[in-house]
Amino acid sequence: MAHSQDVRDKLRRLYIEGLPLNGAALSSGVSYDTARDWKTKAKAKGDDWDTARAAYRISDAGIDELNQQMVEDFSRQMITTLRELEVAEIPAASKVGLMAQLSDANAKFAKAFARINPAFSGLSVSLDTLKTIADYLRVNDPQALRALQPNLEDIGAILGKRYG
Repeated sequence: MAHSQDVRDKLRRLYIEGLPLNGAALSSGVSYDTARDWKTKAKAKGDDWDTARAAYRISDAGIDELNQQMVEDFSRQMITTLRELEVAEIPAASKVGLMAQLSDANAKFAKAFARINPAFSGLSVSLDTLKTIADYLRVNDPQALRALQPNLEDIGAILGKRYG
């Protein structure tokens, strides 16, 4: 099936703006194989989408979107890891320890990111507070920490809306 130039342009734009190639393909209504083929052919003609993507990410127009993408990517990875931990067949004490490590990594990411993006500092403080709570529960009430875990995604969404 032939696709219009508008569809090709849309796919390229979405990819350059940060969507993974499979996401850009889906949003444009083409198969991943077609998108990969277009990207490969464009590169052979001198249009390297990856170079354009990198340039976009560091351009003034892309900085805010890059910052947002970094936070979203890290948050998505954190949520995925928490979901995997929830169903993992490992001892409860190991789960709690891994959750505490994940919480610590999140707090460190938030602090580091707040240094380069001051608007992020409110979210950083709230996530650090959440880490403090998780650390306290890990030591003093592991059962309460396990009860908190399924609610972290919703809490994160509320904090994101409030401070994001």
